[in-house]
Amino acid sequence: MKPLPAPDSSNSASCSSLGIEELSDDKPARALLMMVAAHFCFSLMLFFIKSAQKLQLSINAQLPPGSIPLATFGTWESVLFRSFPMTLICICIIARRKAAGHMHRRLEKRDLQWLITRGVVGAISMACFFYGTLHIPLALSSLFANSSVFLIGILAHFLLKERLTPERILFALGGLAGVALVLGTGVLPEYFSSSHATSIAANSASNQQHVRTAGQPLDYLISFISGVLSAIAYFSVRKMKSVPSNTIILSLSASGVLLALLAGVFLEPLHIPKDPGVLALLCLSSLPAILAQYLMTWSFQSAEAGFVALGQYSGPVFAALIGTVAFAERLTPLQWLGASLAIVFGVMMPLVDERSAQGRLLARPQRVVQALKERIRSR
Repeated sequence: MKPLPAPDSSNSASCSSLGIEELSDDKPARALLMMVAAHFCFSLMLFFIKSAQKLQLSINAQLPPGSIPLATFGTWESVLFRSFPMTLICICIIARRKAAGHMHRRLEKRDLQWLITRGVVGAISMACFFYGTLHIPLALSSLFANSSVFLIGILAHFLLKERLTPERILFALGGLAGVALVLGTGVLPEYFSSSHATSIAANSASNQQHVRTAGQPLDYLISFISGVLSAIAYFSVRKMKSVPSNTIILSLSASGVLLALLAGVFLEPLHIPKDPGVLALLCLSSLPAILAQYLMTWSFQSAEAGFVALGQYSGPVFAALIGTVAFAERLTPLQWLGASLAIVFGVMMPLVDERSAQGRLLARPQRVVQALKERIRSR
């Protein structure tokens, strides 16, 4: 693996301004820990969004007969609440640094191209992810979104010149097989299972709460697309190691705001929740999302893409716990099997590469012990 260039000073300053030390390539364990923390924060975001959806449906169900139900928020409202606060924060930080005279150099054309790619592709991936969150169980939505780890493991060889081993190919194909099994249970349920996963939802026609099949074939396909687009977005982040984190995150958040507004104009009007409880939950969902985005961006900038992606599969685990405990979501045995295969292969894939950052990490204690033995012998 090629060493990273020295951290950019403006990037380090943006990290220290939030109380988090800038990472470097010689600390892969910290980069991995940041990725796990990022997905824990993303799971908290999913909890708030799903809770807001459930509360909104419950309020509509309690309206008197003949009343007009309150407009329920959907994908584009979630994207807007996720992106708008983050856009304001990034603009404030960049403006403050500009006033202090610590502006970054002008972006090169190549960086600008990757920045636009990150913003546009990332915003579309975000929309697909939120669509899945609102229509299928949280565990499956998170699994599809994080399936990008298998594409990253293979494509990193071609786009980032990172080492590709036969074992990595084997585990990537095994993980994709697990994801395909889960996808098949939703897209072709008649061939995989007689029943879908179930979750608590509300009947929009009668406004009464009941259990329904969790998701239709199109819902699963749209959710799966989020993982494919995420792989492209993560590669673009890796390509911009000299671009400040705030600039990268601003490209995503600003694109999300623009995409949501365009959808509100050309697809369907945006519905801002009128109930204060629902509105508060949506606003709360943006807080862990902001922290998660910073943690994820710094993590991918600071270590080998294949190794950092190892922490992505903590996301489906967190989401499965939240979905089961908080929302009574249930998966079929085949969905559990497919998710387990994807997680196991996703965790093992970077660990089999002897030249990966993990291999160097595990080798350090051995070198320390050997150095101590030699010192004792010399005495």
